[in-house]
Amino acid sequence: MSNRFFHSLAACFMGFVAFSQNTAPIELDELVIEKIKISAQSKSQNLVVLNDSLIENSIGTFTDFLQKNTTIYFKESGYGMVSSPAFRGTTAQQTSVLWNGIRVNSALLGQSDFNATAFKSYDNIVVKAGGGSVLYGSSAIGGTIHLNNQLQFNRKTENELQLHYGSFNTQSIHYKITTGFDKFAVNAHFGYNKSDNDYEWIGKNRKNINGQFYNTNFGLEAAYKINRKNTLSFYSTTYNDDRHFALLTPFQTKTKYQNNNYRNLLKWHFKTNTFLNTFYAAVLNESYTYFDQLPTNSKSGGKANTLYFKNESFYNVLQHFKLSGFVEYQKTTGEGQNSSLPFSTQEIFAVSVLGNYEFTERFGMEAGAKNEMAKDYSNPFLFSAGFFYNSPFYQLKINTSKNYRIPTFNDLYWQPGGNLNLKPETSLQLDVNQNFIFKNTRMNVSAYTISIKDMIRWIPTNSGFWEANNVDEVRVFGIDFFANYQKKWAYHVVELQANYGYTQSIDQTTKKQLTYTPLHKLNAQLIYKYRNFSVSPSFLYVGKIYTTASNTAASALNSYGIIDVDFQQKFNLKNNPFYINLKIKNAANTVYTNMPERVMPGRNIHLQLIKKF
Repeated sequence: MSNRFFHSLAACFMGFVAFSQNTAPIELDELVIEKIKISAQSKSQNLVVLNDSLIENSIGTFTDFLQKNTTIYFKESGYGMVSSPAFRGTTAQQTSVLWNGIRVNSALLGQSDFNATAFKSYDNIVVKAGGGSVLYGSSAIGGTIHLNNQLQFNRKTENELQLHYGSFNTQSIHYKITTGFDKFAVNAHFGYNKSDNDYEWIGKNRKNINGQFYNTNFGLEAAYKINRKNTLSFYSTTYNDDRHFALLTPFQTKTKYQNNNYRNLLKWHFKTNTFLNTFYAAVLNESYTYFDQLPTNSKSGGKANTLYFKNESFYNVLQHFKLSGFVEYQKTTGEGQNSSLPFSTQEIFAVSVLGNYEFTERFGMEAGAKNEMAKDYSNPFLFSAGFFYNSPFYQLKINTSKNYRIPTFNDLYWQPGGNLNLKPETSLQLDVNQNFIFKNTRMNVSAYTISIKDMIRWIPTNSGFWEANNVDEVRVFGIDFFANYQKKWAYHVVELQANYGYTQSIDQTTKKQLTYTPLHKLNAQLIYKYRNFSVSPSFLYVGKIYTTASNTAASALNSYGIIDVDFQQKFNLKNNPFYINLKIKNAANTVYTNMPERVMPGRNIHLQLIKKF
C-alpha cells in the first residue's frame, strides 16, 4: 500500500508540473525567510510572531520569554533548571521545536529543554498553535515553535551589544553583527549567560543551594546569491552549558548536567516565476553528561548524531492554486555512555503534499497528506485540511489534522525497558480561530479539541524494572484568547495586551486533569511610552496545578500571580544612541512553586544596556 501511495504522489507531482508549464508566469512570494514560509503554508491556522525588538529587550531564560508572551505553561524544577512545556494541554514531547526549518527535538528524550535554548540568537520566533505533523513531522501535536535567523542582502552593517547584570550575580553578554551586499549576506552572534542562582527561599530561612549555571553559544549564518535564480545559505550554531541541579534539602548529594549541541545546515534555493525549490542538508550533534556525585567525577551520559536531508518544492499551478511537495530522509545514531542505551540506529523516510486553493480574494481551502516509513515501527498516514476567510475586519480559520509523535531512542532501545513493539502516539484535532480587527483593537478567539491515543508511558513490570508501553488516552478541550489595544496621541503611546488560556486535558482512564497542566493561565501587560521613555508593568497568573494523577488537593500546587515592571530609557549623546533597561521581576515578592518544594525566586532586579552601532 505504501508503494502505491508513493507512486500516486509522484504521478500527481509530475502532472502538476506539466500542467504548470502551460500557464502564464505567476510571481511567487519570496520564501527564503522561514516565518514567511510558515505563513504561506498555514493559512488556516493562527501564528504568533515574536519579533527582534521583543527578543532583544528580554532578560532571563527562554522559558521566561515564552511564559510571558504566550499561553504555554512551563514546568521548571527550580529556576534555570530543566524546563518542560505543556502546549495546549499536551506533553513536552508533543511540542516540536524547529531551527531554521528543521526539527531539533532531542532524539534521546524527544523534547527540547527551554532553559537550554539560546533564544537571543534568533531574529524572530514564531509560535504556531495546533497540529502540524504533515509539515513538521513528529511531536507537532500541541504546537510548533520556530527559531529563525534572517539573512538580508543589500543592508548596512549593524552591530548590537547587550550587557546585563542582576540579582544573584546574574550576568550576560550578547553580541551580534549583520551585514549584506549585493551577492553576500552574513550574520554572526555570541552569547554568554551566568548566574549563582542562590536566591532566598522565601519563608524557608535558606537559599537555593547548588543552583548555579552558565552557558555559551556561537552562531554564524551566511548567504551567497549565485545568480537571479540560485542562492546558497549556510547556518551554524553551537551551544554548551553547565547546570547544577538545585537541592531540595542541604543534605542531598550534589549533581549537575552538561549539554553540548552542534548544528550545521546548508540550504540551496532555486526560484523562477512559478516555482521555488529549497534543498536542505543538515548535520546535528547532541550530547549530555550527568554528574551524579559531585565533587567526584562519577558520570553517565548519551549522544546522538543526525544526518538530515529535505527537499521542498512550491508550485504556482494556477493564479489561485499553489501546490507544495516535501521529501525527507533522516538517519540518527545514538548511544549511552556508562548507561543502558546501546548503540542504535533509526532511519525515517517521508513524503508529503500540501495544496492551497483560493476561491476568491477572501476565502480558500488547503489540504495536506503525509506518509512516512521508519525502521522499527509503523507510522500512521497523516492528513490536514483547512478553510480560511479574510476580510479587513474579520478572519475565520478552521483546521483539522491527524498528527503523531514517534518513540524516542530511550523508549525503543533502553535496556531493560525499551520496547520495539511501541506504536507512535497519534492525535486527531479540530481548531477554530476567529480574528476581530477594529480601529485600535485586535482580538483572537480560538477553540480547539484534541484526542490523543497510544500515549507512551513507562510503567513498572513484574520483573522489577520499568518498561515503555502505549497505555494512555487523553482528550483535550481548550480556549485561547488574545487582545491588543493601542492608542497614540502627541508623544504618548498606550498599549494594552492580554492573552488567556483555558485548558481541560483529561486522562480517559482516570477522568482527571493531566498533571502539570493548569486550567487557567493569563498574561496581561500595559505599555506606556513618552518620547524616549517607557514603563511596562505585566501580570502573570497561573491556576491550580495538580502534581498527581489522582488530582488530590493535598498534592496540588496553589495558584499564583506574579507582577513584573520594566522601565526603558533611550539616551542620545552626541548622536550616539543607547538604551538602559531596568527590570523588576516578581515585584510583589510572591511565593510560588511550579513543582513540589521547588521555591522560585522572589523579587529580583536587573539592569541591561543595549548599544547599536
